[in-house]
Amino acid sequence: MLMLHILLAPLIGLPMLGLLRKRLYRDAAVFGAVSVIGYGLWICIANHRPFIITIFIERMIEMLKSISTTMI
Repeated sequence: MLMLHILLAPLIGLPMLGLLRKRLYRDAAVFGAVSVIGYGLWICIANHRPFIITIFIERMIEMLKSISTTMI
């Protein structure tokens, strides 16, 4: 787990600092948002609890189906 932080922190931090130094705040915000999401997914994998997007999408669709049937 420590190795994950050692490897990914510079890969996210250095480009972020470069974008902020060049005053590209919007680009830095987009890069930061995408990087944080990716970082979270990698932490799940490192903890042996991978986040499987298809299962999440299936649960969301089932939830929407149940909401729509109760509203009709």
